[in-house]
Amino acid sequence: MPTTTSSSTSGSPNSHFHSPLSHTSSALDNSVASWRSAIATEWNVRRAADKEKECVLFPLAMNPFGEDEIIAMTEVLLSGRLTLGSQVEKAEKKFAEVVGIPYVVMVNSGSSANLLAVSAITNKLRPIHCDPGDEVLVPAVCWSTSVFPLLQNGLRPIFVDVDPRTFNVTLAELERKLTPRVKAVMAVHVLGNSIDMRQMMTFVTRHKLMLIEDTCESLGSFCETNTGNERQMLGTFGDFGTFSFYFSHHITSGEGGMIACKTEEDYNLLRCLRAHGWTRHLTNRNMVEELYPDIDSRFLFVNIGYNLRPLEVQGAMLSVQIDKLSQFNACRRDNLKRIREIISRNERFHRLMSLMEASPGVDPAWFGVGILLHRPYAHQRHEFLKYLEENGIENRPIISGNFIRQPCIAAFCEQEHPENYPGAEVIHKRGFFIGIHQIALDQTVIEKLIEIMLAFSFQPQHVILVTGSHRMLGKYIQNIVLKQTLEEETVSSDLSLTENKIKTKNSEWIFLTQDDGDLRQIEDVTNIFKRFQPTRILHCAAYIASNEDMCNKPVDFWLDNVKLNNNILQIAFEFQLWSGPIKVISILSTNIFLENTQHLKAESYIFAQKSLQQLIRWYRQQHNCSFISILSDNVFGVYEDINNDTDQFVNTLIMKIINQQENDPSTSVVLTNTCTTECEILFAHDYAKIIIWAMDNYDEDETLLVSDQTISILELVQLICQHANFVGGFTFDNNVEYNGLLYDTNSITRLNPPIQMTSLSTAIQHTVEWYRNKKCKESII
Repeated sequence: MPTTTSSSTSGSPNSHFHSPLSHTSSALDNSVASWRSAIATEWNVRRAADKEKECVLFPLAMNPFGEDEIIAMTEVLLSGRLTLGSQVEKAEKKFAEVVGIPYVVMVNSGSSANLLAVSAITNKLRPIHCDPGDEVLVPAVCWSTSVFPLLQNGLRPIFVDVDPRTFNVTLAELERKLTPRVKAVMAVHVLGNSIDMRQMMTFVTRHKLMLIEDTCESLGSFCETNTGNERQMLGTFGDFGTFSFYFSHHITSGEGGMIACKTEEDYNLLRCLRAHGWTRHLTNRNMVEELYPDIDSRFLFVNIGYNLRPLEVQGAMLSVQIDKLSQFNACRRDNLKRIREIISRNERFHRLMSLMEASPGVDPAWFGVGILLHRPYAHQRHEFLKYLEENGIENRPIISGNFIRQPCIAAFCEQEHPENYPGAEVIHKRGFFIGIHQIALDQTVIEKLIEIMLAFSFQPQHVILVTGSHRMLGKYIQNIVLKQTLEEETVSSDLSLTENKIKTKNSEWIFLTQDDGDLRQIEDVTNIFKRFQPTRILHCAAYIASNEDMCNKPVDFWLDNVKLNNNILQIAFEFQLWSGPIKVISILSTNIFLENTQHLKAESYIFAQKSLQQLIRWYRQQHNCSFISILSDNVFGVYEDINNDTDQFVNTLIMKIINQQENDPSTSVVLTNTCTTECEILFAHDYAKIIIWAMDNYDEDETLLVSDQTISILELVQLICQHANFVGGFTFDNNVEYNGLLYDTNSITRLNPPIQMTSLSTAIQHTVEWYRNKKCKESII
């Protein structure tokens, strides 16, 4: 028989023998390569077509995935396994490694992640948990599912105001809203930023609170820790951290979310609650199931739960995206850096709006560019955002703005009112954000973005705060503004003088009263600025009393006036970060008091005024603040409680002459000094007009010195006697000198404001008649 070659040699490299199995494998490989290539080609063709049709210059978000993700998801579909399985577990493992935390649980959305985290801290099987009725601190600027899970789990949200510079809560506000019933904090990290987490961790540790970090907008942001120079990712500080993989977020699985935790006990609790409350995904499943031998272990429910499981295609897509996170976030940081560089060179941008700031210790992976219009342009926000959309710049509110404004809060938290959250109101009324993008932006696109934003026609509408509005000068200012408003027929139905507010075409005036707060208290001044968000201040207030009291208590009146003035300037300076530039016009005064024939100066008050003048100069020098001062001597007019102790020189002369005429018109009145002494004199109504004019037309370092005319005291007294019909005559006490100011008023003459001054005779007559009528009314009463 012929010999044959042994088949054992068929596996050698030189063999030409191919088994059916190897042929099938090769064909399969070719098939896989074929369909992958076909899908990739089709994907790229469609994307190219979409790009040709794009007309948006600056979209809110760009497509964050490509053919790698499509192929990974297709592999899952072809496997026939769609529900929770190995792809999700693979994504969880990769995410935990990247974020730097031992345990993560994937769910079907970021909102579900928040729901699951809150369900965990309220679960009675968790050793440390919240009970129904317990309170949770949550920012006023947040998303619906930062709040709704609290209500759904029987907790009471306690809203905390935010800082409009960082868009996040502050330690001071957290401390202020803390109550004995607060058991947890829901921290919402906004647009990639957060509170300084070192402060947050000190706060929650000190008060033994649970912490959930809503990190849905901040994946990849870092914050320094309380341990040396270390830093860690947001979402890994608290008991639970939640993340979102929505299409527009840092990475995506279409929809999807993740919860991070630090202990195996919490990990098992989350996995149990995620899927029906059963035991299938517990790390200690066997041990638990042995306790219930009479129940089918496949359907053993040991806790309450939901069905929040993600799909395998989401896990597959996420695994690919996780590998791109670092590159994406590097682009986001660089894009914002280049945007800031262009803005920093543009003075117009700084006059109109500002960018949100990173909190101390935080390195944000920016989700978007958060922007605040300055206060004078808040009324144009809707018009401006529409203009941006029309020019290819998509935009959105900062999350949902002040969440207390949402109708659901009125229904479920009826005790809350949006005006009690001034920081959130700033963001709600003046804030918006645009996309930052995970790909490197072309420099020309960034330049075009800024060009379009600044081409809008901004028209300022100022909010003017008047302090000391109950006194003479404040009353004149109020009447002038009201008269102007009535002439323009622009009085708003909801802004009336009875509310100490007047709205004109281009401004809103707020006339402060004592009910608004004590200006000597820094907290009250801060709250006033938060409430009204002024762009201009007419500071006419002073803390004064009778001349005798002021002379007897110089320390008290020095300190009170210095506190008042310092508070106004300090808070105005600080709030420029909230509102943009704030102009402060401080009204300086020199009061000369007469008591019988004695001149008594309240020196401590005068020195407080001088210190205010110097402080204004220093603010201008050091901080380039638009703070100015205006000074005039011997201002007179109506509305004052005219008496010997507290009033201005001219008003006091009028009072003395009228009183003498009514008491003994045949006897002369004794007045101060000789008839040759001259003084500067100014009608308060004209002074008020000059002050209003100066808001728009004066911004110099030196105090604006204002006067109408110089007149001798003799001529002044003769004019008052004429209008008072006093014929008893007068004499001067030569033993007492008049110490009024005579100063150079070239500045006001040079500026030549277009103001029609009231004749001195008319002004004196008006003041005499007012005082007479006032005395008549008082005698009737």
